Amino acid sequence: MIEIIPIKDMEYGQSIITFLMIKNVDLKKAKNDSLYLDMMLGDTEGIEASAKLWNADPQMTSFKSGEVVAVDALVQKFNGRLQLRVNKIRRLKEDDEVRIEDFVESAPQAPEEMFAYLEKAIESFENSDIKRITGHLLEKKREKLTYYPAAKTHHHAIKSGLLYHIVTMLKIAQKISPVYDFINEDLLYAGVILHDLSKVDEMDSTELGIVDDYTKEGKLLGHIIQGIKEIDQAASTLGIDEEVKLLLEHMILAHHYHPEYGSPKKPLIPEAELLHYIDLIDARMYAMGKVLKDAEKGSFADKSMTLEGRHMYKSDL
Repeated sequence: MIEIIPIKDMEYGQSIITFLMIKNVDLKKAKNDSLYLDMMLGDTEGIEASAKLWNADPQMTSFKSGEVVAVDALVQKFNGRLQLRVNKIRRLKEDDEVRIEDFVESAPQAPEEMFAYLEKAIESFENSDIKRITGHLLEKKREKLTYYPAAKTHHHAIKSGLLYHIVTMLKIAQKISPVYDFINEDLLYAGVILHDLSKVDEMDSTELGIVDDYTKEGKLLGHIIQGIKEIDQAASTLGIDEEVKLLLEHMILAHHYHPEYGSPKKPLIPEAELLHYIDLIDARMYAMGKVLKDAEKGSFADKSMTLEGRHMYKSDL
């Protein structure tokens, strides 16, 4: 029987046979024109490792993200990080007795609890138009939000990660907004709740929260434009005040801040400026928490490309 070996327990030079989940996979061509599988594999503890299978068969394009596979591999080090040189890979068999759910990392809160938190916040809005349109759009995405991640590979790329990201951002917003008495709290909180909702239409996710690809609309438009379209349609249906609609659309449009990241306009209202930085704070803190989770105190974690290649330090305090 094959033993499940956590990545943190793997040692350099060790030959291992274990089960891992494919987080990302791509069939690429090497310099000598041979094919190889370039993969990111994850274990049951949420830790990931890069993996390569050289001299791959062209038919190996059938492997997809979200599959749990048995791998026979050599544990190596590349650029200071653990990497698996895969010798053999196969799909699960009926007698493997492996639960795919064990390999799926989920948000630390139940979706029902997170929805209740958002609904309570919306109920407290003083502006009736902001309350109606925010509640309407959140309810429209309820089912998919129970399992959708916030991204394919980067921050909050876990089951229910998008909903968790929104809730965490709202908690940050609720702490910051009282500091500035000129902020419209309803507008800020609504922007937080709505800013990424259309990611459920931008990506294709399984009910395990694993994204294999982006939708056609996601590739051609992206969640920012998709979100603005949804606000426009909802505002028309609900008879929302034109100023409310325009301000919410601007917040969605500007929340990535830079044109190269999808925002053709920088924030022109303070609530939109706060939304951008709250989004950035939460994404960065999530990434830092993830890379530091299994690092030893007083040591540096593996380099994180999500954090511009930084080696984060886990203090011994």
